[in-house]
Amino acid sequence: QMMKDLLKVLTATQFLLQVVGQSPISGLCIGNSCYTLMQNSKDFVFANEICERQAGHLMTVRSSVSNDALALLIANSKADFWIGLHRPAGRCTDNTAKLRGYVWVTEDENTDFTNWEDSVSACSRQCVSVSSDLKWKERSCQDEVDGFLCEYNFNKTCDPLPQDYDEFILYKTPLGIKGEDLASIPPGSIATLKPSDFKVLCVADETNSWIQGPWSCEFENGGCEHQCRMKNGKPECICPPNEELKGNKLNCNKMNLCVNSDCEHLCVNHNDSYTCLCDHGFKLEEDGKRCRDIDDCELPGICGHEKVCVNMPGSFECRCPDGYEDIQGECRDVDECQNAPCEHNLCENTPGSYKCFCSDEFIPNPENPLKCDLLCISHECRALCDPYKPWQCTCPEGYIMDDENATICVDINECESETFCPQLCNNTFGGYVCYCHEGYYLKDKYFCVPESPEEGSGTAPIPTTDLVFPTSPYSTDIPPVVTAGGLLGIIVCIVVMIIVLFFLGHHILKHGGKGEASFDQKRSNRELHVDLQQVTTDKYIRRS
Repeated sequence: QMMKDLLKVLTATQFLLQVVGQSPISGLCIGNSCYTLMQNSKDFVFANEICERQAGHLMTVRSSVSNDALALLIANSKADFWIGLHRPAGRCTDNTAKLRGYVWVTEDENTDFTNWEDSVSACSRQCVSVSSDLKWKERSCQDEVDGFLCEYNFNKTCDPLPQDYDEFILYKTPLGIKGEDLASIPPGSIATLKPSDFKVLCVADETNSWIQGPWSCEFENGGCEHQCRMKNGKPECICPPNEELKGNKLNCNKMNLCVNSDCEHLCVNHNDSYTCLCDHGFKLEEDGKRCRDIDDCELPGICGHEKVCVNMPGSFECRCPDGYEDIQGECRDVDECQNAPCEHNLCENTPGSYKCFCSDEFIPNPENPLKCDLLCISHECRALCDPYKPWQCTCPEGYIMDDENATICVDINECESETFCPQLCNNTFGGYVCYCHEGYYLKDKYFCVPESPEEGSGTAPIPTTDLVFPTSPYSTDIPPVVTAGGLLGIIVCIVVMIIVLFFLGHHILKHGGKGEASFDQKRSNRELHVDLQQVTTDKYIRRS
């Protein structure tokens, strides 16, 4: 019941402040009293009525403490202000009394302090005003001075709230006094904790000095930001549509519709819905939710002529091509040969790249051009042995160490195992070649597939270069192998040439003499020897 009565008084005080329309320009609270300074030109009676409407009266300066409060309120002001001291009609000046015949508006003469400006004897109704010198000046109560000071007394006040380091507290009294550092807080004051916006109300009753909002809707709308209603006897704050209560149960926030959104990047609440947005460098898809990266490199000339554009998620980079480095914004060729990347240290720098070369009797490894492999284009070749460990030797692929001489490598005849080719096999230096019987064709260099009727039939030739299954990786640098049909043709041509040369020599001997015939015959033998030697060379230079 005491709480309800207090709230009624506070509500009435609040109503009077609104009706009168008075707001103090300054104010302070000391002990159980609060003082306000009103900058409004009124006579003494009207000024006191305004203070009384707010449950107060004109200020009484009974002690040096209240005089200090007065000094703080009117500091540096040259205006005149009414205080609550007057001499009723019919009284005359009594210089023997402290108040000289004056009484306070509370109809008593109790005081421990006086501060008269001068001594004036009179018997008319007079009132007292003060200025920046704080002297009590007697004057007519009908004067309309610059303003007046009101005093409000309370049986009990609230102590200031404890404060954390990461927050501050703003107090607002029902008298319109606001501030962070109030010495005492009168009932009806609201403390707002920042930045959480929690609010508590000073009630200063016997059980609790502060109550947390929301409180009764009759006073200050229960502390609610919007609407306050009583539900089951308890106050409750209500938010407008599409808004929801904050954690302080007083203020409202726009409802975060993005909580349940499926936006890929960003979500923004918009009116009664939400909108999906994309990060910089992305574009919203047609579904309005997903984001697609914008390929900035599609813009012509975005990186100039020297550099290469590399698209990045949401951005792009301009880089120098491989083999070049960026030096002060310019792309300059990197000399990779300085780092000795080649196995045999035979390197040639080229624009943006480099080439590795191998020593004699070696060829580049086709899978790793930085490495070199031993070259072997005959049935036998020397092994590659460690100069510091001569018993450790290796052979090229497709060759095996000779059983009798560990420094000699011998070609492996893969065709002897009959496991490499499904039908026919032709051994080569370091490798082998598969080919098929008549009516089949070779597929994927290994499989023999029956020919279809449309393809016809005929003798399946030994496959050419692209059908070689080498066990050595150097086949592309070796001349093609001579086929069996080609070898037969060469032999036939040689036999014909021998017959022709024989008859030609016989004719010369018959008509041109023995000496010339002998010379021509020797020349023919040399030509025959050369031709036969050439055929022998072609036979053993096989494609690996």
